[in-house]
Amino acid sequence: MNIADSVILITAAGCPLGKAASFHFSSLGARIALVDTDSERLHTNYQECLAKGSECYALCLSDNKEATIASAIHAVHEQYGKIDVLINCWLGVDIPMLLTQTSVEEFCQLMTEGTSAFLSFGKQTASYMREHHQSGVIINLAACRPDNPIPLTSSSKAMLAGFTQSWSKELAQYKIRVGGVFPLIFDERHDLPPSTLLSLPMQYEIARSAEYIVSNDYFNGRMIEAEVV
Repeated sequence: MNIADSVILITAAGCPLGKAASFHFSSLGARIALVDTDSERLHTNYQECLAKGSECYALCLSDNKEATIASAIHAVHEQYGKIDVLINCWLGVDIPMLLTQTSVEEFCQLMTEGTSAFLSFGKQTASYMREHHQSGVIINLAACRPDNPIPLTSSSKAMLAGFTQSWSKELAQYKIRVGGVFPLIFDERHDLPPSTLLSLPMQYEIARSAEYIVSNDYFNGRMIEAEVV
C-alpha cells in the first residue's frame, strides 16, 4: 500500500503512542483522522499536527458506543472519501490478582472498559472496508493510558496477538489485512523499569513497525515485537 496516498484513522489519538503514530504517518504524506474521547489531549495533538503541516482531521467522541464509533467512521469518510488504514490503539488493562475476593467482578469490568472501544473500532472499520470493497489494513497497537499508565505484560501481548490472528483469518476473504505491534517486554527480564516500555524512542519504533506492516502487502496475521536498539 502506498502510504502517501492513504487515509489513516488513529484511535486514542491523544495518548502518547497515538500522537507518535500521527506524527510519523503524516510525515510520510498520509492524511490523518484523529479520534479520541479526551477532547483536551485530542486538540493538543491536532494543533501540533497542523503546526507540522499535516493534513489532518480531528473528531472527539462523546463515548465509545458502537453507534458513536460508526458515526465517526462515516464522518471521516465524508471528510476524505475513504479509510485505508486503522491504527487501533488498545489501552491495556491491569489484570487483578487471582485470589482477591472481587477478582472475577473486577476482571469483567476491566475487560469491558478496556476492550470495548478497541473491539468496536475494529468491527466498525472492518464493516466499512467490506461495504466499500476497500482492501485495507488494521494495525493493533498496545498503548498506555496517559492518565494511568499500566505496565504492559506478556498477558497483554497474548491478548493482542489473539485478536490480531483471529481477525486476520476472518477478514482475509475481504482482502483486509491485520497486523500488530507490541513493545519488547523489558520489565519481565528486569533489564529496565516498566516506565521505559513506552518511552519516546519506543513510541516511534512502534510507529515505524506499523509503517512496515502497511507498506508490505504480504504481512498478515502476525505481530512485530518493537525494540529500541
